Amino acid sequence: MSRYEAMRTDRSNWKLGLVYHCAADPRIVVRQLLPVGWTWNFGHRLVYPAILIAVFSFLALPVVAWWYGVRSTLALGLVILATLVSIMIVAHRMAQDPDA
Repeated sequence: MSRYEAMRTDRSNWKLGLVYHCAADPRIVVRQLLPVGWTWNFGHRLVYPAILIAVFSFLALPVVAWWYGVRSTLALGLVILATLVSIMIVAHRMAQDPDA
């Protein structure tokens, strides 16, 4: 087990079992203790700008598509789906062990 995995599984780094807070962990996004999903490392100094960027990127693409005349519900749904998949790929890569 790597030291980052040990930090992630250490219960003292989890507040109420849901919020991860570990300043020693260099990752902004970590895997949850549950088998599926990611969460933010609220101990990292760049977590709040990263959250703003994620929210902005989630909102920006559908707004830009709407601005340029995309009015189809299916097309907007596909844009939102593509945005979510992109955010999930980035989160997966950010949650990787830095030593691996």
